[in-house]
Amino acid sequence: MKKRLLILLVAAMTLLMSFATFAEGEMEKKGILVVSFGTSYMDTYTKTIKATEDAIAKAYPEYEVREAFTSSIIRNKIMKRDGVEKLSPEEALMRMKEEGFSEVIVQPLHVITGIEYEEVVDVVNKFNDGSFKKLELGKPLLFNIDEEEGTNDYLDVVMALKPMLSMYKDTAVVYMGHGTHHPANASYEVLERTFKDAGMNNVFVGTVEGYPGLDEVMAEVQEAGYEKVVLLPFMIVAGDHASNDMAGDEEDSWKTGFKMEGFEVEPKLIGLGEIASIQNIYIQNVEKAIEGEGVELKEKEAKYIPESYSPIEGKKALLVVSFGTSYKDTRDLTIEAIEKRIEKVLPWYDVKRAFTSDMIIRNIEKKENVKVNNVDEAFMELIKEGYEEVVVQPTHIMPGHEYTDLVNTFDKYKDVFKTAKIGQPALYHIDLEGNENHYKEVVKALKPQLEGFDDKAVVFMGHGSTHSANSTYALLQRVMNDEGIDNVFVGTVEGYPTLNDVITMVKEKGHDKVVLMPFMIVAGDHASNDMAGDEEDSWKTAFKAEGFEVEVYLHGLGENKDFQKIYIERIYNTLRAE
Repeated sequence: MKKRLLILLVAAMTLLMSFATFAEGEMEKKGILVVSFGTSYMDTYTKTIKATEDAIAKAYPEYEVREAFTSSIIRNKIMKRDGVEKLSPEEALMRMKEEGFSEVIVQPLHVITGIEYEEVVDVVNKFNDGSFKKLELGKPLLFNIDEEEGTNDYLDVVMALKPMLSMYKDTAVVYMGHGTHHPANASYEVLERTFKDAGMNNVFVGTVEGYPGLDEVMAEVQEAGYEKVVLLPFMIVAGDHASNDMAGDEEDSWKTGFKMEGFEVEPKLIGLGEIASIQNIYIQNVEKAIEGEGVELKEKEAKYIPESYSPIEGKKALLVVSFGTSYKDTRDLTIEAIEKRIEKVLPWYDVKRAFTSDMIIRNIEKKENVKVNNVDEAFMELIKEGYEEVVVQPTHIMPGHEYTDLVNTFDKYKDVFKTAKIGQPALYHIDLEGNENHYKEVVKALKPQLEGFDDKAVVFMGHGSTHSANSTYALLQRVMNDEGIDNVFVGTVEGYPTLNDVITMVKEKGHDKVVLMPFMIVAGDHASNDMAGDEEDSWKTAFKAEGFEVEVYLHGLGENKDFQKIYIERIYNTLRAE
């Protein structure tokens, strides 16, 4: 009898637990927060933002779809005009938290990883503190190319647009993007190159507020020999920029600009958000986020509070941060040469060194019995030694993973010091308003290095990355060409353009002799092996196998005195900044 009662009791408890689990599952609220810049043009809002939100809601009926606009101007305008409340991303997430959502997927409708997108990432990271049981962030339209993962956001967009563009065989299709002084502006150049790689040579991409602009795009279209032009916005919404900057009758509109150059012009006010195949890309990005394969969220490290800190008035340090190299000879010629140059022109600063690669730090200590600090150790040492002012200057080429990690570490320690500033890498941005063009500065610094190679193809090999900043290399190629340098080609070991892409470009230009140069501060392992090695998969071997006569230039950019000067300019710019 007792045994039967025990069995019944266990069965009842199991049943109750099942009901509790079911009830809990029923109570769990799941939501998708769709974040866009926003628009006050209600017709195009319905066709684009709302249409995309509806498509996402249809694809995921088990999720409640919410909306947020990043533009406070647009939110305020809609409230004043229509009495309709539009929430910011932070307000929307806070409301979802208060309403008890357990799972939230944030899907931005941004095109590139620019300023607006970074602000969304910062907001989402604030809530990555256990506010929700599950919080994931989806990718914007153009995020990256990752060959290992088999993803290419640029190609996905090109193929999504190809059916619509196939009707314009003998017409130049000109996409107008927004543009920005943010490094992500380089994405537009990768997009144009991807159109060309896909055989769509009649498609051109420019920007209103970035590079390339209207003048550069018109020059390209003229050179290609087209007489007819179709203008399309490369924006989710065909709003103010599309209606006025692109299709307006004003003197400075793109339509007027092309007409004045003798083109037959047809503007099309079709936002990307209207196109079902583009909506599908956002749906796929939501799916990846749900599966935990969205954008990696990082909890910001807590601010460092030292146990003791006794600043010495007027004591200043300049921390030069490099990836590092265990090749001592090239380290002396490159990293140390840059440090000494900085020391010479800024003698009132104590120049310190830090490397970001722990593996290289260990190798140097093992081989040379020399200790090089990592970035955390360098900051701890600066605090211990009582530095009052600290300037950090990276020797990185672009704002990729290494630079992002450096900025995060800098943020952790900066409040300890009276003054702390961080400089930009060699290729950060083109700021037309601020009259800064880092790409032109780099091209100018490379010109002396290119002398004597006019009859050969000069191929620069960069490192490459899955980071969105990898688009830097394509934009550098564009600026090289715009500056009249047609025999220089830029590729990467681990990104885009690839070795095969570069070989194709060199062949198309009809070269038979190639000079390989590392587009890296240090001519270390990648330069010696991936570029100049005798292995089957090296760049030298690959070009030789294609019948090219190959010459190797094994000198890092850090040896180039004009390139060294770029980092000094970055420091001066940092010191001048408020």
